[in-house]
Amino acid sequence: MIEHLQIYSALKGIKASLMSQMIDKAILDMDLTDYIHIRANNLSGGNKRKLSVAIAMLGNPPLVFLDEPSTGVDP
Repeated sequence: MIEHLQIYSALKGIKASLMSQMIDKAILDMDLTDYIHIRANNLSGGNKRKLSVAIAMLGNPPLVFLDEPSTGVDP
């Protein structure tokens, strides 16, 4: 899972010096700390959605369009 966040951080142009800090914040914000060593394809549907939102929020984009990202996510 962390590899996904690292790849998308690099694609979004996040500097290497800030990358780990932003990834850690995204993991904490989406409550994914228990799943950092699990492969993304082995995550539950809700956690895959959380990962997708975390990827979308990397780099603090000015605008994000989300289509029901909380569907299937535990409260």
